Amino acid sequence: MPLNEMIFKRKSCRSFTNAPLDAATIETVKAFPLKPLYPEIKVHWDIVPRDKVKCICPWTPPQLITVYSQEAEGYLENIGFLFQQMDLYLHSLGLGVCWLGMGRMNPKTTTEVEGMKFVIMLAFGYPKGDQLRRDLKSFRRKPMDQITDKPDSRLEPARLAPSAVNSQPWYFTHEGDTVHVYCSKKGSRLDSGIALAHLYVANEKSFCFFKTEHRADLPGYTYIGSVTL
Repeated sequence: MPLNEMIFKRKSCRSFTNAPLDAATIETVKAFPLKPLYPEIKVHWDIVPRDKVKCICPWTPPQLITVYSQEAEGYLENIGFLFQQMDLYLHSLGLGVCWLGMGRMNPKTTTEVEGMKFVIMLAFGYPKGDQLRRDLKSFRRKPMDQITDKPDSRLEPARLAPSAVNSQPWYFTHEGDTVHVYCSKKGSRLDSGIALAHLYVANEKSFCFFKTEHRADLPGYTYIGSVTL
């Protein structure tokens, strides 16, 4: 199934089998090309076995993706943008996926990546049962009028994006053909990157991200960037 269709089907998986993925599938995942939001920010990621991480979740699968980044302006939204593409791709392979904000590397079995900060991990593997949604009614998301200054069906992919504790911290305003993207000051910029990834996947040929200098923040929100779709 194409990645843009996965936007309307995906759901976070918290029930995995204990069967590890075969080597061929692991190599296929590693070869998947990811488009960055900020190409100049260095990112390192790897697929590691469960004993390389520390996580309180009893359902942690046999393998996880661990993500490190150079700390630079925009690095959190860059990570969200990159690895939500991976999330959708893994779903398209029939695998279950879940972002793990509480996971950490195990200092007894891993070495930190020099010059980079550990950011996040994604649990993925064979799901128990169906890992896809059957219809849009199963999404628990804010209505469109709570995330944008005016109705815009093009923003539906962003509305359906996952976020930590389903907080949906993003907000969009319009100026001609440009959509300005904001993140709640209490929310995660990584989550805003995830929403941007959905806009990119849904508009791969026309999506363009840029930042406007001196763009004012909104009350309670921080300016993330702007897009044309």
